[in-house]
Amino acid sequence: MGQLAEKYEALAVVLEHRYYGKSVPTPDLSTQNLKHLSIELALKDTEQFALYLTKKLSLEGSKWVVFGGSYASALAAWFREKYPNIAVGAIASSAPVETTVNNMNYLKVVSKSLGKECSNNIRKANMVIENLLKTPDGVIKLRKTWNLCQSFDGKNINDNRWLAQEMMNNIALTVQYNTNISHIIETMNDPSGGTPLERQWVYQTCTELGYFEATDLPDCAFGHNIPVKYYIQQCVDIFGPQITAQTVRNGIHRTNAYYGGLKPNVTNVVFPNGSLDPWHALSVLKDLNNSTKAVMIENYSHGGDMYGSSPSDTQSLKNAQKLIEQQIAEYLK
Repeated sequence: MGQLAEKYEALAVVLEHRYYGKSVPTPDLSTQNLKHLSIELALKDTEQFALYLTKKLSLEGSKWVVFGGSYASALAAWFREKYPNIAVGAIASSAPVETTVNNMNYLKVVSKSLGKECSNNIRKANMVIENLLKTPDGVIKLRKTWNLCQSFDGKNINDNRWLAQEMMNNIALTVQYNTNISHIIETMNDPSGGTPLERQWVYQTCTELGYFEATDLPDCAFGHNIPVKYYIQQCVDIFGPQITAQTVRNGIHRTNAYYGGLKPNVTNVVFPNGSLDPWHALSVLKDLNNSTKAVMIENYSHGGDMYGSSPSDTQSLKNAQKLIEQQIAEYLK
């Protein structure tokens, strides 16, 4: 995006999300104080920031285009939807605009990206782990193999689920960011065996977003030890009895109802997604209208279009970047 800003001699600014980094308006992050952490207020912050900067730098008559990747890209699309008087357009890279309690398709894409053989081997490995957790000797073996705490005895189901979640995340995040997928595939296919989320984000998932990566698919490669109710119980345990299964579901439903889910009522937005990115299952994959475009970048992962162009770029990425540039040119006319 820096290259585009340079081309159009644009001012590029980055806005920190409330409650993250240094932008914390309360003395602590207690549940009571987190009540001011919401998508709606984050978008309002963006509006106020744009108005403030326009006045401070005498930018009257200038046009704003908002950019984002991942959650920030959903915010970019929603900002264009709710504040079209401020932003003339948005580039929403890897935007999970559909909130959901059970984000089961995330793991489906992870498995597809890894390939059938690798996914089958991961599935077999998880079955072995689940069986080891059933016996004292098996738990001892796991403790020694992974250097787990001596207090881990395999009897607390939430401890077991946390362990399964951490193992799953190691693989899923590698696929999401395409950092070293080939190493995972080589390791899992080698017959010789081979070798904290922030409170603020958890609060947002519990109150507005969901995105819970549950292993509820019938043939899930990551076992079946991480159900939706595990995540919801985490919400209750962390934030208190005012958070319930019903409030979680209601909050997620409200987000989709207010912002439109996969069909936001929006114009002048580009939704780029990578075919390897597990989050594309919650994004806009088809054009919504003449000015709201979707583009799939083959063999790219999360936010793959946001980096500067290079000679190694594939044709699919070049096509996406060309579309983005063409649309921005239209927004700025």
